[in-house]
Amino acid sequence: MEIAYNNGHRLNMLVNDLLDMEKLMAGKIAFKMEVIPLEDLLYQAIAENQAYADTYHVRLSLQTGCMGARIAVDRLRFQQIMSNLLSNAAKFSYQGQEITISVSILGDSARIAVADRGCGIPPDFHARVFQKFSQVDSSSSRKKEGSGLGLAITRELVERMDGAIQFHSVVGEGTTFFITFPLAAAP
Repeated sequence: MEIAYNNGHRLNMLVNDLLDMEKLMAGKIAFKMEVIPLEDLLYQAIAENQAYADTYHVRLSLQTGCMGARIAVDRLRFQQIMSNLLSNAAKFSYQGQEITISVSILGDSARIAVADRGCGIPPDFHARVFQKFSQVDSSSSRKKEGSGLGLAITRELVERMDGAIQFHSVVGEGTTFFITFPLAAAP
């Protein structure tokens, strides 16, 4: 029963990822853009993802220097971006480690960094990180679950909200993903 449940759960996640990717590529996802305090969005991301991180025995923490910073995003899609980044960070972190979310203001943009202390991404895979169905270990016996669509979806969502995404990784030390969004004017 447990195997059937887990297989059903994985199939459901794959179907949802496929549907999201198809909608994005067809331009059929509507974005409800609103100006939101960045700190509120990040605290929400931690609250929504800590239970998942707990299953991998890692902790999420926020180091913010963005008091008052606001960005114009779709709240639901922003949380989807953060869930993808935080779940990957949890899956690939070493047990007992901390995943750090930090913010820096760079001119007229806010840069959000999600840093893990895990296995890192091999250099020969860097060019494929954001490609659909791309996984470092794509064998049928891989230890980490996933469709290989999460980062492709994340990139599309970030870019559709006028943001940018990049990463830095060192094998054996960890990976940091950076997402940057323009700051919104104060109301």
